[in-house]
Amino acid sequence: MNGTLLTIIIISVIGYLIFAIHFNYKVYKYIWKPGTMVLIILLAITESGLSSAFSYLVLFALLFSLFGDVFLLREEWFVHGLASFLIAHILYSIGIVVAFDLRFTFTTSSLLIILMMIAILFFLILQPNVRKNGGWVLLLAIAGYITVITTMVGLSIMTGVSILITASILFFISDAVLAFNKFVKKFQLADYIVMSTYFIAQLLFAISLGGH
Repeated sequence: MNGTLLTIIIISVIGYLIFAIHFNYKVYKYIWKPGTMVLIILLAITESGLSSAFSYLVLFALLFSLFGDVFLLREEWFVHGLASFLIAHILYSIGIVVAFDLRFTFTTSSLLIILMMIAILFFLILQPNVRKNGGWVLLLAIAGYITVITTMVGLSIMTGVSILITASILFFISDAVLAFNKFVKKFQLADYIVMSTYFIAQLLFAISLGGH
């Protein structure tokens, strides 16, 4: 583990939460958000040495996440950001299938059922406002996105690998809070929750390459 780079990433995340969100400095938001992702990408490369299919899939997932971060800096590019993160989740899912043995047990099956119920409930909460503000096209896009990220979380659960399960659940929480804040009701702590869980999730995915 590159301790120096990890420390810089943690400082960068804290800096983003303080300067870009708390003080709302736009310049910091435009530079620090993608900049932190670049650091996480560097950590992923150094952790894995790009020595496996899983490492390449995670790397490309991080790159598409970076593209998504850039798109989401502008409100009118929301759909482009959604598409970028959709691709990232697909790449993470493929990587998990390729690199890990997936296990069906009573516990994992129960968790998958609970996860599906949560995803369906969340879609039902979102759908009236999504349809009202973006129409059926956006609603279908959101439905597809929820399906894909839920699949990624489900696959992570089936691996039994704690770091992947934690990363995917944090990513799910980040996206869920972002969507709720955007389409249902804005609340003060939303940005802090979205970005802290997002950065930690991506960092954990990068660190997971240490064993692959």
